[in-house]
Amino acid sequence: MPEPTAQPAPPYQIHHYPARLIDQRKLGRQQHLTLRPVLPQDDHLLGQLVSGLSPAARRNRFHGAMKLSAERLQQLSCVDYQRQLALVVTTVVDGIEHLIADARYVVQADGAEGAEFAVMVDERWQRRGVAHWALHALQQAASQAGLRRLHGGVLAGNTPMLSLMQRCGYETAPHPEEPDVVKAQRRLDAAHPVPAARRGRLAWLTPSFMRRDQVSAA
Repeated sequence: MPEPTAQPAPPYQIHHYPARLIDQRKLGRQQHLTLRPVLPQDDHLLGQLVSGLSPAARRNRFHGAMKLSAERLQQLSCVDYQRQLALVVTTVVDGIEHLIADARYVVQADGAEGAEFAVMVDERWQRRGVAHWALHALQQAASQAGLRRLHGGVLAGNTPMLSLMQRCGYETAPHPEEPDVVKAQRRLDAAHPVPAARRGRLAWLTPSFMRRDQVSAA
């Protein structure tokens, strides 16, 4: 999927951080996972996630890009939550936060009410429902933002991703211009507002993820 283009700008600030998208799950008896919108300071965690992938997994995600620059990682972590949204899944091991998945979309520039999406999961956490959870949350957020469909390109040899697409109801077809790419797309369901009670339960999570000097007053 296309990444945000770097542009000269004042120091980045978060406006209207979508805390309503924060969610938590528990795997087994001890492992707690948190899904939340990405933050600018996540660039180093994203870098660790990418560098920990096998060359084949990196090729599947970036279609050939084997190493990401610091500038590219900053672009991935600094999104506007409107035309771009990225959700990450994190867990804490021995007191250290680790980022284990990333799901994101970029809204099309042609006004077609669609967005291009991509998903990336630490290979040690695959086949545990993490990708399905992250993608489902991304779909809900896109629907609530008024988007009507998500689409993306999957390498033809990326069997796990194609399997995920099938399980999540995506239509797949050969890409008309790239023979080694499969086009996946899905129409989104009508948006369902987040219940007020749920927003209240999640509100306490926000301060631990955000530094005050990066948040502008609403």
